[in-house]
Amino acid sequence: MSFKHYAMQEAKQQFVEYDKNSDGTVTWDEYNIQMYDRVIDFDEDTALDDAEEESFRQLHLKDKKRFEKANQDSGPGLSLEEFIAFEHPEEVDYMTEFVIQEALEEHDKNGDGFVSLEEFLGDYRRDPTANEDPEWILVEKDRFMNDYDKDNDGRLDPQELLSWVVPNNQGIAQEEALHLIDEMDLNGDKKLSEEEILENQDLFLTSEATDYGRQLHDDYFYHDEL
Repeated sequence: MSFKHYAMQEAKQQFVEYDKNSDGTVTWDEYNIQMYDRVIDFDEDTALDDAEEESFRQLHLKDKKRFEKANQDSGPGLSLEEFIAFEHPEEVDYMTEFVIQEALEEHDKNGDGFVSLEEFLGDYRRDPTANEDPEWILVEKDRFMNDYDKDNDGRLDPQELLSWVVPNNQGIAQEEALHLIDEMDLNGDKKLSEEEILENQDLFLTSEATDYGRQLHDDYFYHDEL
């Protein structure tokens, strides 16, 4: 909840900056002006000779495609809710299919609808003179097999792919919660009482779990707990 809340607040602040004419929507031209100080329009079917410019063209076209997908009502611009979907598609249900498709287009090199271990590792080629893979490759292989490939078939299906490309804050949040309890639970009951929180308020207020204390002032966010 803390991570999602922070993302939403950040998007709301950005929305005001991007909405140049303050009409309650962000158009594609306004997005370009805020990002690049000018309106950019690339031909989708014409590649550029310069490698760096072509890389930028591809990224810009991806942004435009995501912008159009976020625009649910096909209006002239994005509402606040649609802008949040554009900035954080992983947080919005109707963008899930787009996120998966975008990941497949980037990683599924043979077009079979799955991502193999080789495709997962990208352009890595083992040094023929080396006795074993480097440490980072061993770590990535372990993540592929134990974290993402849930059915152990040696490839990532669309749902497994989603768990890779969309940051999962659940584990981070759980680690932070356990850390707070370990440090602050004075009587060992695995819960934090008001007294224990007040006794360790500096630690509590510098935790990511409370967005460094800022969310404790948000009545809507924490009214059930505080």
